[in-house]
Amino acid sequence: MRWGPLSRALEALEKEAPSPILGLVYGAGFEDRLPILTSIAARWPLLGNDAPIVESIKSPKHFFALLDRLGIPHPKTILKRPARAAGWLAKSCGAAGGSHIVSCCSAKHGPETYYQRHAEGISVSVQLVANGEQARVLGFSEQWTAPTPRSRWRYCGAVQPAALTATVKGKMGEAAARLAGAFRIKGLASADFILGETGPLLLEINPRPGATLDIFDSNATPLLKLHLDAVMTGKLPRLGLKLDQATASAIVYAKEALVVPMGVNWPAWAADRPKPGDRIDKSRPICTVWARAATSAGARQLVEKRSVNILNALHDLTRGELWTRP
Repeated sequence: MRWGPLSRALEALEKEAPSPILGLVYGAGFEDRLPILTSIAARWPLLGNDAPIVESIKSPKHFFALLDRLGIPHPKTILKRPARAAGWLAKSCGAAGGSHIVSCCSAKHGPETYYQRHAEGISVSVQLVANGEQARVLGFSEQWTAPTPRSRWRYCGAVQPAALTATVKGKMGEAAARLAGAFRIKGLASADFILGETGPLLLEINPRPGATLDIFDSNATPLLKLHLDAVMTGKLPRLGLKLDQATASAIVYAKEALVVPMGVNWPAWAADRPKPGDRIDKSRPICTVWARAATSAGARQLVEKRSVNILNALHDLTRGELWTRP
């Protein structure tokens, strides 16, 4: 991501807007590009957390020291490469999506690299909204990965609700809310945990709308409205979300390099759709799919089936066949 092309795209959107710009809401991809976030804030109102807050949260030295002071459990984290690499992961400050996480044994140390003990367990997340002082927990989700030989922890999808006990929910929600207040987070955010035998271990906080946004959204309670209320007026909902169905979303990755063909009749449950003629390299995202069902297991099963359908249909079209799959 470069400031020049991004600024021109944002200026074009501003010119096409039917009314004056209220501000800009950003998502993933800016935590390791803070100068760009600063440039955006200098040109348009930033409806979210500014660069100094993001920098503080994404600094391993600052973040994990605060967790220790607050007594919030987390995997052991250090800034220097461990003497014995076995059992350690290498991560990049501010990176997102999981592709940056590698085994310490194969990692190359850089100025933005830190190291964390590998903790076994289930990946779970707290969705919350905050106003700079207080936070309201909106719900809990479970994530899964789409591993490759080079990216074992690459993010794939998420489903809500997560099957958690009231005790675990309480611990996760309390930790996320305390940190939201400590960092003066505003708007939608998420806190990622590993749930193992000893309980939840906090990995990071993402101080912006993230990948699980779609699975918590609803017409009755639009998450963007909750975000804007919290950022602009400090208003928080009285309670967490009450959603009628389980919802899952997943990223569809290309198995091989492809060029998006003409004639793709994208189903309503596919988002972030590419354009005809777009080239997508192997292992890069094609689109996002989502599904609803009565249970979390059913929603995940359906979203995984739809991911396969997308891949099969694109494969058929690149061979000159018609889109016929549901």
